[in-house]
This record gives sequence, C-alpha cells and structure tokens, in this order.
Amino acid sequence: MRELCMSFTWLLIISIVVEVQSANTYEANAYVNLSYYSLQLNSTVVKYCECGLYGVNSPMLRAQGIVSIPKSPNLQGCDPNTNFSSTVKPWIALIERGNCTFSDKILLAAKQGASAVVIYNAPSSYGNRTIPMVHYGTKDTVAIMIGNLKGTEIVQLIRNNIQVMMVIEVGRKHGSWINHYSIFFVSVSFFIVTAATVGYFIFYSARRWRQTRAQNRKQKELKAEAKTAINRLQVRSIKQGDKVLGPDGDSCAVCIEPYKQNDVVRILTCNHFFHKNCIDPWLLERRTCPMCKCDILKSLGIAADEEESDTSLAIASISRELQRSTVQTVDENHRDGYSSATGGQERTDNEHSVYENVELVSNDVLATAIDVLPHMDNPGFESEELRAYEMKS
Repeated sequence: MRELCMSFTWLLIISIVVEVQSANTYEANAYVNLSYYSLQLNSTVVKYCECGLYGVNSPMLRAQGIVSIPKSPNLQGCDPNTNFSSTVKPWIALIERGNCTFSDKILLAAKQGASAVVIYNAPSSYGNRTIPMVHYGTKDTVAIMIGNLKGTEIVQLIRNNIQVMMVIEVGRKHGSWINHYSIFFVSVSFFIVTAATVGYFIFYSARRWRQTRAQNRKQKELKAEAKTAINRLQVRSIKQGDKVLGPDGDSCAVCIEPYKQNDVVRILTCNHFFHKNCIDPWLLERRTCPMCKCDILKSLGIAADEEESDTSLAIASISRELQRSTVQTVDENHRDGYSSATGGQERTDNEHSVYENVELVSNDVLATAIDVLPHMDNPGFESEELRAYEMKS
C-alpha cells in the first residue's frame, strides 16, 4: 500500500511537469487586415477578420506589407527557383499548402526578402480549416495559416492586378482546452493523493507507536509477574547421594552441563529442575519450562486464563458437593451401625473423628490444586530428606 501510494505520487508529479510544459506551447490567433482599391466601387475596401493562426515556431509579432504570390501556375512555392509577383519591401508571401514542408516554403520566401509568410490550405485536400504549423529552422520569420476561402480571394485580387495590403496582428492566445482541464485535474489529484499519503503515514505511525507501547507495557507486566513466580519456586542445593550425581546423572537442559555437588538448582512447578543461574533468565523472558513448556504463571495461579479460572471454580464446586455427599453418607452409616451398641457420647466421638478425617482430605486436595509440588516427588533426588519424608508418611 505504501509503495503504491508513492508510485502514484511520482506519476502525478511527472504528469504535472509534462502538462505544464505542453501548456507553454499555446496557440495564438492572428488578426488579418486587408485593404485594397476597388475600381468598381471607386473606393478603398478594408476587410478585417480573426482568421489566421500563428505557426508553432513563429514569433508572435506584428507584420505588414504588400501581398505577393509565386509567378507560376503552381502557387505552392516548392521550387527553389520560384519568383514572387512583387518584391517591394515590405512584402508578405502568400503560398498554397502542399507538395513540400512548411519550412521549405517559409525559407524560400524569407530568402527572397519576405517579412512574413501566409500559407493557405488547398481546396481539394484541406478545405477552409487552419492548423498549428510546425516549421523548424525558420528563425525569426513570422508565419501564419489562413483558410482556403480567404487565400483564394486574395489570389484572385492579385491576379486581377489589384494591389492588396495586409497587416498581421497578434490575436487571442489560447492553449488546448485539454491542457487546462488536465492540469486542474492532475493538480487536484496530486493534492488529494498527497494528503491521503500523509494521513496514511500518520495513522500507520500512530498505530505502530500504540502497539509498541502496549507491547512494552505488557512485557513489563509479564516480567514483574515472572519475578514474583520465580521467587515462589523452590531452590535446593544438590547434595551427596542424589541420583543426579551418579553415573547416569542428568545435566542441566539449559547449559548442557552435568550437575555437581553443591550446585544450586531451581525446581519448577512441573518438577523439572535446572541450575538457578541458568533457568532464572530463561524464565524471566519466556516464563515456561524449557523441557515441557509448562507455564509457571498459570501453574502458580498468577496469570490464569478466564476459561481456566471458570473450569477451576466448577471443579472446586463439584469437589465440595462430592465431599458433602461423602460426609453425609458416612455419618448415616455410622449412626445406623452403632446406634444399638453404643451410647450418644460415643456417637459424638465417632462423628468428630469422621469430620476430622474429611477436613484433612479437603486440605490435601486444596493443597494439591494450589501449592507447588514438593521436590521430594522428583525421582532425580534421593536424599536424606526423601527418606525422612517416606518414613513420616
């Protein structure tokens, strides 16, 4: 997503540059003023129209002079030996379009001293329309295009020996309507995409910052809980006579070093034990047994899941119901079995004895569910404490 936004942004920037450069090549209309003396009307005729179009490579300048056409039936001016009807300066060449390039026509007239060149469309192929001419290498020569009707009219006047004066003036400058609208569209799109990209980066950065902050806070909480859990785990020194010191003794699963006498080990809730200096950093970061993946936080009830808590409550409730039913059944049996042979005081003593046994059972069950398993249950240790515990049992 981020790479796509950046690519689209650069594409819009390139489009804007291209559009701005194309907008600089605007077109300009040309005002054409014609004046000549009419023998029929016995007066000077003046005609004015915005019917010309400056060439792309033409300077936008004013020009005037007597209109002159090629002295040949072919008015296209492509022959290098072409002469014009009048070369009295200033004069303007009027040439028909076709058979050679615009540059060839303009350079031919400029070589003979024309101050400007007017090219009109041929009637057969191009009609009365005008186009922006491209004429490289014509330097400072003013060049415009007019339609076929206007060009043919001027040619007929000149062929009737009427001198036509022409004045060319710069008209309205305009570019293609596509350029204006495309520049507006591209500019608006650029700002929209830029704003969307900046907004996306701000949102993405804020979300990453919140996630990182939440993760750091969670890690600190887990480390604090892990420290509490580690402090509750049993610590023991390996003594002479433990099985871990024998030929088949174990080694620490963290550092892969065999256990030695007087090594301090920490016993986890799953009864796996490791060097204290090895397992403490491990538990602080991972909080699980390296061998069985037992979670010490859940085992010690420090960070129990809601589902596990609900399950533990249900099991405890069922256990209490079963204990209550057992107590009630034992009580009835004792009452029925000894009511005929013993007195009320003996029944009271028996009932008290039964409740004491039940209370001990209850304490053992709760202790098994909550407390850490003693290290004597670990078969890896065979010490005097274990034998003392078995004798006491």
